Amino acid sequence: MITLTTPAARAARCAGMGRALRRDDSGMAMVTTLIAIMLTAMLSILLLGVLLSQLVPTSFARTSSQTVFAAEAGVNAVVGQIRTADSAPDVTNTVYGDTNKLPCTAEGPVGGADDGLRYAATIRYYLESPTGRSESWLASNAMGCTPGSGPTGDPTYALVTSEGLGEGVAGMAAGAGDRTVQVVYEFQITNNNIPGGLIYSYDRRPAYTPDRFCLEAESATVGALVKYVPSVTCGTDDVHQLWLYAKDYRIKLASTTVPGTGQEPLCVTGTPNGATPVLATLQVCVPDTSSSRWNQLFSWEGGAIWRGQQNPISGGYSNFWLSSGVRSDVVNGRYLYVWNQAASNNEWGSFNPDPRVGAGAAGIETIQIVNYLEFGRCFDVTDQDPLKAFMIVYPCKQDPSGGSRLNWNHKWYYAEPTDEVGVSAPQQIYVRNGGSASDRRCLVSPNVDGGYVTLTNACNAAANNQKWVRYANTGNYGDSYTFRDHWGRCISLGDKYDAWSKITVTQCNSGLGQKWNAPPTSIQASLDGYQEIP
Repeated sequence: MITLTTPAARAARCAGMGRALRRDDSGMAMVTTLIAIMLTAMLSILLLGVLLSQLVPTSFARTSSQTVFAAEAGVNAVVGQIRTADSAPDVTNTVYGDTNKLPCTAEGPVGGADDGLRYAATIRYYLESPTGRSESWLASNAMGCTPGSGPTGDPTYALVTSEGLGEGVAGMAAGAGDRTVQVVYEFQITNNNIPGGLIYSYDRRPAYTPDRFCLEAESATVGALVKYVPSVTCGTDDVHQLWLYAKDYRIKLASTTVPGTGQEPLCVTGTPNGATPVLATLQVCVPDTSSSRWNQLFSWEGGAIWRGQQNPISGGYSNFWLSSGVRSDVVNGRYLYVWNQAASNNEWGSFNPDPRVGAGAAGIETIQIVNYLEFGRCFDVTDQDPLKAFMIVYPCKQDPSGGSRLNWNHKWYYAEPTDEVGVSAPQQIYVRNGGSASDRRCLVSPNVDGGYVTLTNACNAAANNQKWVRYANTGNYGDSYTFRDHWGRCISLGDKYDAWSKITVTQCNSGLGQKWNAPPTSIQASLDGYQEIP
């Protein structure tokens, strides 16, 4: 059956369908909106998580970059303290470092920085370079250091460890972000012997104090007299009390030898007059080429005495000596004279010059062996007796006339390496007893730490205890300019015989007391070995 639809009915049905379609579209839009909101929320949560996850690393990186800056500021502060640790100028107006002013630790805030940045540094001092060393080596070889007193010795290197400290990083352990840097500072070093020392009186008698007086110039001017003053005042007036004994065999007032002052050096001068004591005065040092310098030349001799020279100089030693001008123990306040009386270890005419006074012309050229720590002291056959149970270092004897008159007990024969470079083959060291070339006395090692060297007339090149190796310039100053026995011990300074050190063998330690016939060395300051450590 066919149903016919009127136009009105069709219109009504179409209208109903339109309403149904509109109801379906509005539901889809709501779903789409909800999905969009959910996606936005999820993305926001994800982004927030990402941002939060980066907050701690970013804070750590910022703190870390600040603390390394603080650590470097600590290094700069320490180096500044080291470089300004100066002593007062000496008599030559030269300024040297003062180890008592060297720091052991350092800490403080970083100037101009926020966030509580600060540094904490520790300084360890060494004789040998700490670069590349293990922690156990660093711990066992570090010098002791006391705040206010500095290291226990004269260091060559400082190992500076500086930690930069911040306020920390939230959410991380304490100390997170702190950084530590380490650097090696090499000191500017010269071991030039500082010129100028006291000249004390000397008395060997048991009932007497050896060094009761020292020599003092009344002024640093031409014509000034020199007098004996009590030892309690010695060392209080460098300008008038310090003396030099130089290679030209003259005793000079050290303060007058300072370059750039415009003052001519002044020498102790005395022209003998028979048996009458003549006052010694300070006079301008005569040029080295002038024969008139004879009355300014003095040689050191056994008996602890200064002996004058003849005119002409080639004539050798004179029969006049420096003294108080009286054979008496009452020398306090007396002046220095040239006189024809020679003392023998008596304070009225015997002396004990501080090693810093100098070694005169002594050295390899004069067949003498000079210690570097006690610079005015040379190998000596004790009391000119080869049978003594020990040898000593004694003020170096001299011969201004050319060397042929130098006493045999200061002439020690050995072979230096070629050009004074490298290491010699094992060899003997010997003296010629009484000056006789046929009577050699060879140096013997006791093969005991701290034992005394002696002499033997049974020289035997095959005997191990007579084998000595000379280390000249090896390229390493710590090893250089030493004498070592067959067992590797170094010739060193020991305890005293009267005022003079005995000669021993001990374990080598690179010290200046083990260096013989050594030139000075100079090292420029440097900062090296920078590294960051965990």
